Amino acid sequence: MAAADFTTLAELRASLIRKALRYAIFAADASASAVSDPFDSGGVLQTLPAGYVPVGYTTTDGITFSGDLSTSDVESGQSASPTRSDVETDTQTAQWVPQETNAATIALFENLPLSGVGSLPTLGSAAWAWTRPKTPPTLYRRLLFIAEDLNKATGQPLYIVRHFPSALRSGREDEQWARTSEISRGVTYQAYVDDALGTDSLTWIDGPGWRDLAPLSNEVQSVAITGGPTGGTYTLTYSGQTTSAIAYNATASAVRTALQALSNIGSGNVSCTGGPHPGTPVEVTFTGTLAGTDVAQMTATGSFTGGTSPAVAVSTTTPGGA
Repeated sequence: MAAADFTTLAELRASLIRKALRYAIFAADASASAVSDPFDSGGVLQTLPAGYVPVGYTTTDGITFSGDLSTSDVESGQSASPTRSDVETDTQTAQWVPQETNAATIALFENLPLSGVGSLPTLGSAAWAWTRPKTPPTLYRRLLFIAEDLNKATGQPLYIVRHFPSALRSGREDEQWARTSEISRGVTYQAYVDDALGTDSLTWIDGPGWRDLAPLSNEVQSVAITGGPTGGTYTLTYSGQTTSAIAYNATASAVRTALQALSNIGSGNVSCTGGPHPGTPVEVTFTGTLAGTDVAQMTATGSFTGGTSPAVAVSTTTPGGA
């Protein structure tokens, strides 16, 4: 095996450490549409389907996603460890403690339909009353959780979105009234498989800040000779510096050597494929310190013999930095 550098192997990237700098919880009755994709093709966050109600402020503990995994093991007399293990259950729950007394927190805590506990636009216009049903109903919800982070390099928002398309209340905390703290109504909801979507949880990461993490393209320029010359040379000029003469039938490595001899390119900053000339173009890829940048397009000057109106030209096939 070849020797390796630890830093290269580890691929430590602080830019991929995520935090929920801001987050929000939304709830809807099962009759509302599930969220199939919260982003458009460009990674822009979209509005939610009708019926999703915001939970509002929560305690500083935020949202806790918990899992319960159980397995079934087969033990054998000839082995100290199980010889087979199979997953039996793998469930997911979300727990949070709202601080607002609004339509969503009451409905989720008291197990009431979101459409039947009043609406915030008319808050205070009349008495807001609700009653607990004699027999607790089984009310499945649709829950959506959105966290916002930032790309430190660009300052653009990055979003983590999780959707429970079918969730059922599995626990609730005590509701306490006291002068020293807000009235809170903590709840826990377990995710269940939605028949239409075939899953109990969907998660997306996207947004302008996420798209900014994509590696930038290395610029590729193609050097092509036309007219079928049988002799002669050509030169390439990059940002004011011109190479030594390059043979009309040069290989890709010969073109690379000529370019790397320029002080404004240098060793290791271009790679060349294709060729040899004149029948096949040489593709020049800018790498190293020039990687991921929109470099100047080279120009070419030819001095050929033979052939029919021979010429050399450079074209950019892949712009750098895109």
